[in-house]
Amino acid sequence: MKTFKEYLTESKKVYSFKVKVAGDLPENFVEGLKTRLGKCGVMTFEKVTKTPVQALPMDFPELKNCEVTVYEVVCEYPVIAPEIKNEMLAMGMCETHIRVRGSGEPSEVDQLTIGDEPSGEALLDEGELDKGNAKVKHKDYFGDEFNKGFLKDLQKVSKQQKKEDGQGEYKLPKQKQDKEGAKSAIGS
Repeated sequence: MKTFKEYLTESKKVYSFKVKVAGDLPENFVEGLKTRLGKCGVMTFEKVTKTPVQALPMDFPELKNCEVTVYEVVCEYPVIAPEIKNEMLAMGMCETHIRVRGSGEPSEVDQLTIGDEPSGEALLDEGELDKGNAKVKHKDYFGDEFNKGFLKDLQKVSKQQKKEDGQGEYKLPKQKQDKEGAKSAIGS
C-alpha cells in the first residue's frame, strides 16, 4: 500500500498561464514578476514567443502597430489569472497592454475558425448569397415584398382553415355614416 506522502506527490497539481504583453517591456520585467509571484510557487517562467510588429495584434484590438511577447508561467500553488494581472498592474504596467489566460481558456486565435475572416460588409448588402451550390437572392427571403407576400399567404391559410371548420369567412360590420356624410368609427 502507498503512503500518504506518495499519494501527495502523485496528485501534485500545477496551474499554468499564458501571459501576453503588448509593446516594450519594462526593465527587469521577468525578475520583478517572478519575485511578485513567489508566493504562488513559480515553477517555470519562460518566454515562448515574440511576434513581429503587427497592425492589429491578436488579443489587443485597441492597440495598433506593436509587438506581443508571450510568456508561459507555471505555478504550484492555486492562483487565478486576475491575481497575476493585478501583480503586473502593481508593477506599473498599463492594463490595456496585458492579457493573462489560463491554460484551459481559449485564446482569440482558437475562437476564430478557418473561413471566418470578417469581410467588413454585411451579407445582405450583396445581391445574392451562396447557399450550397445554388445562388439565393436576398429579395426572396427579406424585405417589404417578402413580408407582404408572407402576410397574403397567411390570410389564404386562415381562410382555408375557417372554411374547413365550417365557420365561413368573417366579414367586418358595415360602418354608419354621420349626418355630414363621414363614416363613423363605431360599427353597426
